[in-house]
Amino acid sequence: MKYCSKCKKLYFNKDNDSCPSCGRKLIEDPNYFSPVHIVTANGFELERIRAALESKEIPYSYQNEKKETGIRILNSAPPENCDVFVPVSAYSDALDILVGIGAIKNDNIPDIDDDGIKKIDSAKKEAARADEELSPGKARIVRILSFAAFLLILAATVYAADFIIALVKSFFA
Repeated sequence: MKYCSKCKKLYFNKDNDSCPSCGRKLIEDPNYFSPVHIVTANGFELERIRAALESKEIPYSYQNEKKETGIRILNSAPPENCDVFVPVSAYSDALDILVGIGAIKNDNIPDIDDDGIKKIDSAKKEAARADEELSPGKARIVRILSFAAFLLILAATVYAADFIIALVKSFFA
């Protein structure tokens, strides 16, 4: 699995070292939170996609497609095409959902090899570890230890400053 940081797309072909769209060098292992382009939609379809992703609590973002001219007639519908992005860790889940609701047609589904599936699964696990919260008891212990460490650092700074001042005074006395 390779990732283009400019186009925000995943490529599962091992032979490519550069992006077919922009020519930029592909990244071997993207970070689990790197945004990935999953679909381009507008109007009602975009709202369906947003609702489906929100119902499954999959994080997403979208922005106007860069190819738009910027010219828009007032009160025109549907709105501009928008590119929808999900994190690498949620890519396979979002892909399943969008295929299920018909937002991505069967002939546009990317062929994800076993290596790509393993990397996406490891990104999911990494994201889950990052999202784990401390229990209230552990959080309290961490706060107490952090406060004690802060006091120790503060005391060491004061003693070091006193020592340096005493040393400077001894040179001039």
